[in-house]
Amino acid sequence: MTNTGVVADFISKGNKYCDDCLSEVLDIKPRQQINQICRRLKKNGTYQREVGQCANCSKDKLITL
Repeated sequence: MTNTGVVADFISKGNKYCDDCLSEVLDIKPRQQINQICRRLKKNGTYQREVGQCANCSKDKLITL
C-alpha cells in the first residue's frame, strides 16, 4: 500500500492526529511527506484539516480528520 493509502486508511478510522504524530505512528519519514499527503487529501475533498486537539499528543495543532 502507498503512503497515501496508509494515511487515508488510518484517518478513515476516526483518528484525528497531527502531522508529527502521524509520522511517528505510521513510521513515514520525513514528517513533511505526511504534510504533503494530508494537503493533497484535503484538496481532493476527501478529508479536512483544521486546528484542533491531536488525539495522540493532546496538543492544539493542525490535524487531519
